[in-house]
Amino acid sequence: MFAHITWHTWQRVGCIDARVAREVRIAVASAGKRTGVQVVKGEVLANHIHLLVSFRPDTRISDFMRLAKSVSATRANRFVVGVVRWARGYYVATIHKSDLPRVIRYIARQFQRHPDLIPRPSRFSDPGRKPGVNGKGIWLDLVDPSHQPLQRPRHHQQNGSRHERGHRNGPKELRER
Repeated sequence: MFAHITWHTWQRVGCIDARVAREVRIAVASAGKRTGVQVVKGEVLANHIHLLVSFRPDTRISDFMRLAKSVSATRANRFVVGVVRWARGYYVATIHKSDLPRVIRYIARQFQRHPDLIPRPSRFSDPGRKPGVNGKGIWLDLVDPSHQPLQRPRHHQQNGSRHERGHRNGPKELRER
């Protein structure tokens, strides 16, 4: 069986950079090995993930998703605590073999469809350096008074109970023939 799976970050915040994208790919591959799900095609964007997976009928996609989301967030947050937080739920639609080429093209074109969501290069190029520390080991906030932490706009949480999983029609591009 085949399925197209997507999920996004909490409030669709574009928090995935190149380093985090790499960690997400590693975590998804690891979750696939542990649950018997094979990733056929995948793209990691700044605020959402697309996967085309192959799995046996007796495999539970929910187990794969639980591992993929939890392990990827854990791995990504090793670098900067709290940087990646996934939204609740996910979208999954099973795919017939005859639709595979169309879904593969759809996933492969994600960077063209969303050029503003291509994961940016990591801010930290030295893997041994702690985030927020300059080359001398001094915290930037203490040395440079003009340095201000990034202020993100606050969003009000909606009280609706709409979940990603179970949408009837899926992405418009996949419904059109």
